[in-house]
Amino acid sequence: MDQILDFSNRALYTVITIAVSLFFVFRLMSWLLPILLLRKGTRKYAWRYTSLFELVAWLIFLIWAVNFLSESSLIYAIGLFVILFFFTFYTAWIALKDFVAGAFLKTINHFKVNETLRIGDYSGKIIKFTPSAIILETESGESIFLPYSYLFGKVIIKSNPAETILSHTFRIEIPGTRNLSITIDEIYKEVLNMPWSSLKKDPQIKPIMETATGHLLELTIFSIEKEYFLEMENLIKGKFQAKTIPEG
Repeated sequence: MDQILDFSNRALYTVITIAVSLFFVFRLMSWLLPILLLRKGTRKYAWRYTSLFELVAWLIFLIWAVNFLSESSLIYAIGLFVILFFFTFYTAWIALKDFVAGAFLKTINHFKVNETLRIGDYSGKIIKFTPSAIILETESGESIFLPYSYLFGKVIIKSNPAETILSHTFRIEIPGTRNLSITIDEIYKEVLNMPWSSLKKDPQIKPIMETATGHLLELTIFSIEKEYFLEMENLIKGKFQAKTIPEG
């Protein structure tokens, strides 16, 4: 019992001093890297691996500290070993949880590139699988990186790529002699009655502003074939005596 409680304050202060020094060295490194590395590619590469290097350095420090303190204080060594154990377990869980979730998801769900998925508030076409995440491309061209651990337990809705709904947005000016709200309702029904219009997504019609000769509207129509968009636009302009207004 006396051997367990016997400890050297000097050993403890040594470990604390080295830990504080390491902390400030890494903070100084993160501040100096953008200044010292002038090339953008080198800066990006260094920034990517700095956190990993720091994590490994702290892990090595903890292993050294356990061995160092065990020579003068068994109770300190045991306490530090417990911290090291939980630190290692938490780090391993953070690193491996997406790989484990990905293995289960790939086995249960047969996802393929170019399939369209909707997961919670996110939707898009699959463009790539990484070891830890799935990458979706939205209709606007943005890329969404979804970790596999986020997908686990979520309701995933999959669509056939052949049924992907395309959109076409354009602006028209309707004559000022027409009632705005009635005309919007008529255009809405006209688009829905077109044989090429998608039944899954309703057209969007938004008033933009009043002009000197009428009302400017922005229309977004949906179809499974982009070849029909020009014909749909021309039919709307012809029926409602509207003219196309370029955006901007």
